[in-house]
Amino acid sequence: MKKLLAASVAGILVCASVFAQKISLTNTFGANDDNTGNGDFLEFNRKVKDNGDLDDGFENEEAHVDNRLQLDFSSEKLDGRVRMETYGLKLNGKESTTRLRGFVRFSPFEQIGLAIGNEFFTKITTDAAYLGAADDTPKWGRMAENGFAVVALPVEGLKISGGIRGNTEYDNNDNYRLDFGAQYSAKDLATFGATAKSVTNDDRTFGLFAGINSIQNMMINLGFVYNANDTDFIPEETKYALTFSAGYEIKDAGFSIYADVVSGLSSKYIDKEYKTSDLKNDNGDKGIPFQAKLLANYALTEATTLSLAVTEATVIGWDDAYTTTVYPYATFALPQNMGDLDMGVRMELTSDGLTKFSIPFSWKCKFINKK
Repeated sequence: MKKLLAASVAGILVCASVFAQKISLTNTFGANDDNTGNGDFLEFNRKVKDNGDLDDGFENEEAHVDNRLQLDFSSEKLDGRVRMETYGLKLNGKESTTRLRGFVRFSPFEQIGLAIGNEFFTKITTDAAYLGAADDTPKWGRMAENGFAVVALPVEGLKISGGIRGNTEYDNNDNYRLDFGAQYSAKDLATFGATAKSVTNDDRTFGLFAGINSIQNMMINLGFVYNANDTDFIPEETKYALTFSAGYEIKDAGFSIYADVVSGLSSKYIDKEYKTSDLKNDNGDKGIPFQAKLLANYALTEATTLSLAVTEATVIGWDDAYTTTVYPYATFALPQNMGDLDMGVRMELTSDGLTKFSIPFSWKCKFINKK
């Protein structure tokens, strides 16, 4: 069933793209956890002694590369995306894994949009849930994730959505989830949004968000989440969470800076039996999940941008439970429209000092770009 759904979606997307007014084919090659989401090219971890303590030396993991081929298209009433991802190409002798994801969206009228697919990415979200330093919208800020969704724009500035999706991240429809969302945006003033995810199931999530749009070159988003279970943005699940993101751009100077904070408001979380419990460590200490991220970019030249990303993930109340990630990197625009190359060094520090460092790289190139 899954293979049939993926093949059907891919067939629809390819056929629809033939009639597209805008179309792009982009390939991203390399191994960069930020760009391909499956680890970095070279990784070095601290050695572990027989008693479990960390040694002074490092040992390297087996190298790997990934590849992402993505087709995007749009026309007046139709748009979509199909992405083929290949993980773990055979640098280390392992078998590679290929995954196909995508969606197609049809707008028979200006006020109505219908979407179907096994991944909507961040196409159906509330804008005020966006986190600038992460350059992403967590799942709690996405009105719909996959399956089937209807988006209505009844009046200017108002967006309402409802959808049904599978139990897992992509296309397992053994258990269905109902998702709803709404957003109202007052131009050049503020945006307000709400999401209700899995409303008929025990693992339901609710979010309320607000963003300020009135300050030129500045972004400010604030949110409250019930059952924050997207651990990509917070170290542990938490029953109540507060999200904050701010950013400012100085375009003439080629400089931008963003900061995100996602924090639990108590030690309460919903356990696997969907009961409210306290988050505790082995010593019985209660903890509050917290994560902050900073991203600064500076355009050194037209072809070179320098960036620094710093992430602090911890559980407040637990001793030595923090991980600091420091990631300086550069983006080079290659000549003759050969795309962009990202390279840097990612370092992870804990109470034991430097415990891991890696060398990510990725090459992103557009082979087709019809506008």
